[in-house]
Amino acid sequence: MTYYVCFLTRGMNSLDTPVEQVMTKPVKTVDRELAVRDVSKLLASEAVGSVIIETEYGRGILTKTDIIDGLSDGIDPDTTPVGDLMTTPVRTTDPGAPLEEAIDTMVEHSIKRLVVDGQANSVGILTTTDVMQELSPDLDRVVEMFAEG
Repeated sequence: MTYYVCFLTRGMNSLDTPVEQVMTKPVKTVDRELAVRDVSKLLASEAVGSVIIETEYGRGILTKTDIIDGLSDGIDPDTTPVGDLMTTPVRTTDPGAPLEEAIDTMVEHSIKRLVVDGQANSVGILTTTDVMQELSPDLDRVVEMFAEG
């Protein structure tokens, strides 16, 4: 069914939209030494589901799910640095890449967030919510097509 819906939406051009027109920006970044509790508060206050962590070794991503997993494993949120919980390496895409290509990457790697790279740093993040908001008008048309047919 998913492939059928994607096939139908291909002709509607939303999948050709550049990622930079759909992504969430600016991306939230934090230092790897910040405590999990502090970053949890940031996620809540900014109403975002993840942050990017820039390190001397590269980049990582920390999601609400990573925090929940860490807490269930017994970490102390006041003393554990977020660098201990971050996921590396991060998957990335170019700002000008078509949305379809980014979705393919997300599906292939079973991820809900894709970092959008600029020339020297992260410029945004593409989430499954961003994708659904972009595709929802087309999906409404698909539903109408099924209802009519």
